[in-house]
Amino acid sequence: MLQAGEVVESDRRRFHVRPSDLDSVARMRDYLADAARVGETVTYGELVRETDLPVPPKGLGRLLVLLSEDCARRGEPTLAAIVVTAATREVGEGYGPGAGDDRSALYRYWGR
Repeated sequence: MLQAGEVVESDRRRFHVRPSDLDSVARMRDYLADAARVGETVTYGELVRETDLPVPPKGLGRLLVLLSEDCARRGEPTLAAIVVTAATREVGEGYGPGAGDDRSALYRYWGR
């Protein structure tokens, strides 16, 4: 699990984990795990609104990186694979390749 004060590196970027990040990641994790259990996707806007996150939908990248790191440390597929844009119903450009495969693995993992 993530700890406040540590640094998480991703794609040549470094993120310092703040105490507020831990709360946001926990709320995201709970909400997205419920969606993964039933094979759904969630838009950026829905995620912000339903979990009362302190960032706008377009500002979720940092928290999604931290969520992905948290999932990796738990030995789980990343829950970020089911966070999609409202217009395309696909992950944002910052996700990178492999979202479809990651989403399938996520649904298999949480659907057990």
